[in-house]
Amino acid sequence: MRYAELEKHWQRVFELEWLSLREGSKAIAAVITDDKGNIISEGRNMTCEAVIPNPAAAHAETEAVRALDRSRYPDKWGCVLHAGLEPCVMCMGTLVMGGIRRVEIAARDDFGGAMKLIDMFGFSRSKGIQVSWLDNGLGDMQRAFQTLRELLYNEDKEKLERMMKDLSVHNKKGVEAAKKFFEDNKLTIDSLSRFTAEMVFDGLADYIEEYRKERI
Repeated sequence: MRYAELEKHWQRVFELEWLSLREGSKAIAAVITDDKGNIISEGRNMTCEAVIPNPAAAHAETEAVRALDRSRYPDKWGCVLHAGLEPCVMCMGTLVMGGIRRVEIAARDDFGGAMKLIDMFGFSRSKGIQVSWLDNGLGDMQRAFQTLRELLYNEDKEKLERMMKDLSVHNKKGVEAAKKFFEDNKLTIDSLSRFTAEMVFDGLADYIEEYRKERI
């Protein structure tokens, strides 16, 4: 899987994730497309940036839903939210209340993901939200981007170790690939400007494939 082979909306997701990572925020992003596949809204995690008084609430899916112009795109079933990572409780509630009825997700999140809660409440269950889970290819890449972010910015070794275990639950290939990419490229915060999202994506893809072959 190469960056050039991705659908445009997934290319944009990883572009936004790379931007968030470079800004020090979590490498998580989401875009919304219309019934023709055009990107009509987008959001990225900005929890470590002073964008609003409380940036802890600046999650990718929440930002994408908040920016969606319902006056221009009133068809709830014509829109699809494409999320790199399974939405958390706040983002799940936001997409339900914001009129999103179709969701596509790259990576599962057993620790913070909340899509299973939709069926626990009569109100959200009545919305008939359709959730599609993609294959591990994009899931591994999602977790790889998140791993790079933590390796660069997380100085708490115990917390970092716990996060690596969490990220590896479904996507160990992505985590191990990111560790090797990080070490081989001697990544530092100051060196990030040398890389584009496409360069990082394709570099990680090589390591993921290498890791897969080693375990066949």
